Amino acid sequence: MNGFGYTLKEYEFFIGEQSNEKHLIVEGKTDKTFFKILLDEYSQTMKTMNNKIIEEINIDDIETMIQKNDEFKLLITGVVGNRRKIESIHKNIQKSSKYKNLVFFIDREFDDFSISLNQEIQDYIGKHKVDGSMIWSRGHSIENYLFDFSILRNPLKELSDIELFNEAIKLFENNFYQIIKLATAISITLKECKRIKELEEIIDWELICLENKNSITINIDDLQKRICERKKLSLEESKKIIDIYQQWLNKIDQENVDIDILRWLCHGHIGTRIILEAYRTCINYSFTSKNPTKTINQDIDKKANKKIRKNGQEEIWEKIVNWWADKAIRNECLYPSEVLQKLCLISNS
Repeated sequence: MNGFGYTLKEYEFFIGEQSNEKHLIVEGKTDKTFFKILLDEYSQTMKTMNNKIIEEINIDDIETMIQKNDEFKLLITGVVGNRRKIESIHKNIQKSSKYKNLVFFIDREFDDFSISLNQEIQDYIGKHKVDGSMIWSRGHSIENYLFDFSILRNPLKELSDIELFNEAIKLFENNFYQIIKLATAISITLKECKRIKELEEIIDWELICLENKNSITINIDDLQKRICERKKLSLEESKKIIDIYQQWLNKIDQENVDIDILRWLCHGHIGTRIILEAYRTCINYSFTSKNPTKTINQDIDKKANKKIRKNGQEEIWEKIVNWWADKAIRNECLYPSEVLQKLCLISNS
């Protein structure tokens, strides 16, 4: 072994000296689910000899690989974080004869975006970053591929009372750009405050307000109160978070930042939550417009959003991933086609 762990020869033995199977290595179980669904959709759509190739593709998240193989831990000694572990492995096996059979996919996170109150918000890459057999997600994480109204519409229909859907989906579509703005402003705020893990689930439909059909906002007074009560932050700390949020939202509004920058910059987990919770707000608005004597509360949400409440967030987003994969294979939306190229499923053209 060398100082890093395995020698190249030992690593080749580890991954299979005689094997020509492709192996896709991703950060987490969500990434694995995305690619399993995408490859399944590809196999059903492209009834060709590629089906045999697909069956031979192994997809593993890095933690599962480590759990399966104690020796594999030697390759990531002292490395913290799934993305960093994959980057270390990729860096140290590029001279291996088996390198061509390995494909790596990692989250871009906030890399190569201009994120400063003193500068224009920009995406410096504007495409998938590729380094050998390693591909970065187009946006912050794999969930960002779903931040597209055309992908969200049909699965949201399945999760809605059809009597409420038509009005709700129009409200949602009309306010979709603003919803992405809110999610991005919250994302940058929590990044700046170093409180993403602590507060990424703090916002739900009760804090998202439709003041009229074309104005959706986050109730900042209630948000500040919730931060104090649920997370036990001081009034001063919560006020700082709200102030930073308002600064970023104002900047995004003033610069009229393109949605095609915001949808990729937005934090993946925060974006998925705020998008779904905003849709619940639209459903509740639709319900009360048909029942003007009612006011939006927990009981109304239980009735209006019974299908969404019945499904967990993980199941809901898996439904959406299936729609995304269907559109992706027909080239109707963006997806990491470079991964399929590296897996020898599609050409580079």
